[in-house]
Amino acid sequence: MKKYKKLTALAFSGILLTFLNGCIPSLQPLYTPDKLVMLSGLPGIWHREQQENKAKKAELWTFRPGEGKNYLLIHEDENGRVAAFDVHVVKLGRHYFMDFYPGSLPVDKPNGTIGSILGDTEQMNGFMKQHLIAVHTFAKVEMTGHVMKINMFDPDFLKHLLENQQIRIKHEKTENEYLLTAPPADLQKFVEKYAEEKTAFLDEPIVLKLN
Repeated sequence: MKKYKKLTALAFSGILLTFLNGCIPSLQPLYTPDKLVMLSGLPGIWHREQQENKAKKAELWTFRPGEGKNYLLIHEDENGRVAAFDVHVVKLGRHYFMDFYPGSLPVDKPNGTIGSILGDTEQMNGFMKQHLIAVHTFAKVEMTGHVMKINMFDPDFLKHLLENQQIRIKHEKTENEYLLTAPPADLQKFVEKYAEEKTAFLDEPIVLKLN
């Protein structure tokens, strides 16, 4: 137990904390084998237009089927920096959720600029910056035709629940940040319970269009 607490404290220390803003990190995955699903319309290249800076290129989200009930996401940010993620989709009630976890680039993407955890993070893919610590992050997914909305959970919502003792879920805390340590079954209850609560998610969803 002492070793676990020491590792958790180290993982949260220093500048790494800044990269967890904008998502709720978890040591455990959201998915369990019985909840995994495949979305027939997901594979392909999706783009996200940059509304604030039209001069920059669109983000690209390329989903490829994995070897099992999972996907490989190759994410290219607006600066052309590439990173890979293992993605699992679960269906809880009538809602779908994605679980993101840092992955490895395939052999056909050898020139991706990922950066280094201990090196120059300015060269790191923007979405990967939120996963510098090897953690899972979750999002609610809505697909309508060739449009997909990815709604990331708001860490401030979780912080409010915990600090006002409105929820009981295993976690670790340091300063103002929280890391969920609950098992998948408890995580599933959490996301399903708040799936229709607007304040549980960031104000702006990630809106993607299929190329």
